[in-house]
Amino acid sequence: MNKSILIITAAMIFLSCNKGFDRLLDNNNYEDTTGAVAKVPKILFLVVDGARGEAVRKANAPNLEAMSEHAIYSWNSISDTLYQNATAWADLLTGVHKEKHGVTTSDFSNNRLSTYPVFFKHIKARMPAFRIATFSAADSLGTMLITDADVNQTFGNNDAAVTTALLEELKVDSAGLIFGQFGEIAAAGKTYGYDVNIPEYKSAILQVDTYIGNILTALKQRSTYAKEDWLVVITSGNGGPFTLDPADDDATILSNTKANTFTFFYSPRYAPNFIDRPYTGNRYSGKSVRLYGNTAATAVYATIDSGKTDYYLGSTQEATIELKIKKNKTSYGDYSFTYPSVIGNNMSLDWWNNTGWAISLEANAWGLHFGQAGAGFNMATAGSIADGRWHDIAAVFVNRDNKRYLRLFTDGGFNTEADITSYGNFDTDAPLTLGFMPGNVTDNNRWLNAYITEVKFWKAALPDAVISQYVCVPELPSSHPYKDYLVGYWPCKDGFGNVFEDQSEWNHDFQIHGSYQWDDFSDLMCPTSASNLAQLVPQPVDVTRQVLNWLQIAADTRWDLDGRVWITSYVTITK
Repeated sequence: MNKSILIITAAMIFLSCNKGFDRLLDNNNYEDTTGAVAKVPKILFLVVDGARGEAVRKANAPNLEAMSEHAIYSWNSISDTLYQNATAWADLLTGVHKEKHGVTTSDFSNNRLSTYPVFFKHIKARMPAFRIATFSAADSLGTMLITDADVNQTFGNNDAAVTTALLEELKVDSAGLIFGQFGEIAAAGKTYGYDVNIPEYKSAILQVDTYIGNILTALKQRSTYAKEDWLVVITSGNGGPFTLDPADDDATILSNTKANTFTFFYSPRYAPNFIDRPYTGNRYSGKSVRLYGNTAATAVYATIDSGKTDYYLGSTQEATIELKIKKNKTSYGDYSFTYPSVIGNNMSLDWWNNTGWAISLEANAWGLHFGQAGAGFNMATAGSIADGRWHDIAAVFVNRDNKRYLRLFTDGGFNTEADITSYGNFDTDAPLTLGFMPGNVTDNNRWLNAYITEVKFWKAALPDAVISQYVCVPELPSSHPYKDYLVGYWPCKDGFGNVFEDQSEWNHDFQIHGSYQWDDFSDLMCPTSASNLAQLVPQPVDVTRQVLNWLQIAADTRWDLDGRVWITSYVTITK
């Protein structure tokens, strides 16, 4: 190749590369860290028993609040639901759940700590000279659980003595991992209550916060501090019993005050990362009438007598009936019912000589009865709604391939399909009824006890995708694609009066019967799966992984750890 061509080609490549870098680099002033000396990673790990996360937040503890500017932190981390101190400590120090470490009682009996040891053993296996010192207010923690520590002292439930020992350890040049456990907050909660409005409990929180402030001050005064890279872990092993305002109770583990903890992963190099309480569902609020009773004299129910023919299903009519329901407990303290009617025109549920249809409750689930006298009678069963929460249920009558089918959905999810072609005409002379139907069965098995809202009746078979799309909305939007097919829409949240007003153009109101009253409600709708929530906030088992990661110790798969590492950005890489 010609030499001049080579020179020109090289120049073009150089200019092209420079142009690329121009696009990537901005005009900020960057620190030259090529000569920076690597700092030695170290750990300060403090456990505060009995500190309910939300209570600590409301106590406005000044030292913890100051740490939040450089921390990954949460006021809604969660502990194990056994609420045993021993279990919480084992979770924190082994990095696995109780199903593995086996610590489920205060005497640590039947444990499997030889297989799932305290993570200090993993550190020592990689760094034998790394100094580990532990100081526990609870004697049982130091004597029954902690191993592989160079120093292991207990102080008979004396937090002040624990603090003094921690301050002394911070004077040791070779200090590597310093662990401290405090018990005063748990003692105050057990004696007076776990409410931040109780002076003794709040005072205990602020006292431990003062200890934390003194410890952090001593840490930063170490002569070798500039050459060290400290991760400070502060967490509570468990919370404590406290009665929440019903509006704050989402019926998930996040509302379990005994499991409510707080967690801080602090480093001066960390940018703040606040892990907020996860989304657990839409808030559904209003006033509704509780429908209940098993006799005409005592029941609260509603009927449409004039205009009932507009809701006939016949033998071929396509239709969708949808509503929201919240089951209350039976007299037996559970949510198991035996066929009480929710809505329909079937007045007896006589399996041998009956006509009509009725959505009803079946044990923990729900379903739809259907049939015609002489042609047969049957039931299709849908999903479980036995948890005291709001659920959206839908029944779709659809014609397909010269046959008629019934399709049932719970919370937008498809449950079952039944071929109902041979069951004939479902029309009766009975009124469309919401709640109790007198019929010829009056025993306690037919007792309904539920709130029912957002009742919709379409003369159309709604597609699966439409049902699932709108299942979590609190009311029917004007943009609903099948709104023109509505022949009845009763929100049943009027808040006053003796009718459930029909907001469709058909104007057929439900008349309320019995000694009804309008009750306030404010509950979650479409809650997040409980199995997912634990992955969205810190747990005790996460600490082991966080510490090992900070010490640059890769977790061996044979350790079978359960936790995860929480991350954030860094404010600088030289500080």
